[in-house]
Amino acid sequence: MLFFLPGCLTLKNNKAIEEYKSSIHEFDRSLTDGRNFRIVSGRLAAAAGNPVMQFDGVLLGASRYLNVESSPRGLKFFESQIWLGGDSKKAFLIQQNACCMEEKAFRSILFLKAGDKADLSEILKQYYALHTEPLDFPAALLVMDLSNIYTFSAMHPYWEKTNEVSYFVQAPGTDYNEVMGEIKWRERSRLRLAGMYAWYAVAVPVDIITSPFQLAGLLLMGGGMPR
Repeated sequence: MLFFLPGCLTLKNNKAIEEYKSSIHEFDRSLTDGRNFRIVSGRLAAAAGNPVMQFDGVLLGASRYLNVESSPRGLKFFESQIWLGGDSKKAFLIQQNACCMEEKAFRSILFLKAGDKADLSEILKQYYALHTEPLDFPAALLVMDLSNIYTFSAMHPYWEKTNEVSYFVQAPGTDYNEVMGEIKWRERSRLRLAGMYAWYAVAVPVDIITSPFQLAGLLLMGGGMPR
C-alpha cells in the first residue's frame, strides 16, 4: 500500500492551508437560476471624495455589507456592518461564480474607457436581461470574478454625470488575500487553521519516513525516471 500513497502529505497540507485562507470563502457563491452569474443591486455614495459602492447579500452571514471604494487609481474592498445612508445612487454588481462570462458581454465592458458613450441601463438589459428605470447619475457597474479560488479579478466603469464613462479600472489576476485583506474572518475558522498548521507535526515525519516508498511508487507508475 505504501507504494501508492496519494502524494506528499506536506504538499497537500500546504495547498489545503492556502485554499482555506482565501477570502473567497467569505462570499456567497450560491446560484439558483441555472446561470453562472448573478446580479446584485446596490448603492453608490461618496466617502472622503471617492465613490463607494455597497452591496448586501454578497458576504456570508448577517449584517455584512461589501463596500468597494472606487477611483481612477483602482478599487479598495472592505466590509461594513452599517448600511450607507444619505443621498445614494445606483450601483450594480455582476458576480461571476463559474467560468465563463458570455464573450460579447465581457468585451462590451472590458474595452470601455474614459470618454466612451455607454448606457449602463442598456448594457444590463442587452447582456443580462435586467430591465431598470432610467438611471440617475452618478452610477456604477462592478463585475467580480469569483470562479477561481486563488486569483480574483474585477472590472469597473463609473459614470459621473452623463452616459459618458468617467473612468474604467480593473483588478486583473490578483491574489484574494492581497485584495480582500480587510474582509473579516467569519466563515473561516482561525482555530481550524491552527489545526491545519499543527498537522505538519504528523505530515512531515510521515513524509520523511515514507519518501523512499513514495519515490518507488512514482517510478512504477511513471515507468522510470524522466530523461
